[in-house]
Amino acid sequence: MPWFRRAPEAVTGNSGGAEVVEPATLAVEFDARVFTQKFARFLEILGEAGGVDPFVSALETKHQLFAKALSREGLDEFGLDSLETLVETVMPARKRVWPSLEAHGEAAVREAVRDLLYGSRPVGERLAGFAEGIPALGDNGSKGERKVRRALTDLGAELLHFRAPVQYPLMSRWVWDQGTHSGALREFVKGGDALDKVPLGSDPGVYETGRRWVAERMAENGMYRNPEFVVDVFLAHAYADYMRALSSGMGILNADFGGKGDPLEVVRKLLGIDAARRTAESRVKKVLH
Repeated sequence: MPWFRRAPEAVTGNSGGAEVVEPATLAVEFDARVFTQKFARFLEILGEAGGVDPFVSALETKHQLFAKALSREGLDEFGLDSLETLVETVMPARKRVWPSLEAHGEAAVREAVRDLLYGSRPVGERLAGFAEGIPALGDNGSKGERKVRRALTDLGAELLHFRAPVQYPLMSRWVWDQGTHSGALREFVKGGDALDKVPLGSDPGVYETGRRWVAERMAENGMYRNPEFVVDVFLAHAYADYMRALSSGMGILNADFGGKGDPLEVVRKLLGIDAARRTAESRVKKVLH
């Protein structure tokens, strides 16, 4: 990955080598013209907000938090208190997963996280196993349970990426969700507006292909530093644009994310780097199903 300034953090399996997420060959093409349009708007918005550096700094801080708590040695002391601190920064999961994690128990959750991060199976299997292996407690029967499973997928995706952001692409559902054919990557699919279904697939390599394509386009436009984080920020911007168009005139965006007219507030929320809670009440333990 020549456009990454740091080498991937080593995560070894039975083979003894560092795990690498190989890019997948896609059945569709990404559209450079769409990128150019969105990138121009991205730069305009960033220029009004002090540039990309504050976002990179916030994501680096998040990475350091995850890396310390989720190191092999750190996991030996990893408990629910440590996990709550991490879940607090995972917007798609923070309001849904805590009852399931708490009911599963500290020791079982620790081993589930250990297998997700350091197990010998392929990373896609480990992520699916993490989301399926924790009993899902949700209201409204099977519908509520499905919501919890999806939130557990998002949690697992962020544990992988923010522990080792060079090595693993961000595989959250807002980046791409094959089940709903939605996500930031769809915004760049050539002719995507005319497709009912987008056959990207859900293999980790799809996310890796997407972030490499974005990073390469950024480098062509002079933005090549910190791609492991800047790509996240740009994709969050693209998804926020999609949501804003979808909810135009309906108030959905402000209701769900509190955008209040700031085009970057939704980006901060998606990435879990929005303002810390202002009360002692936990956003993790105050669960909404």
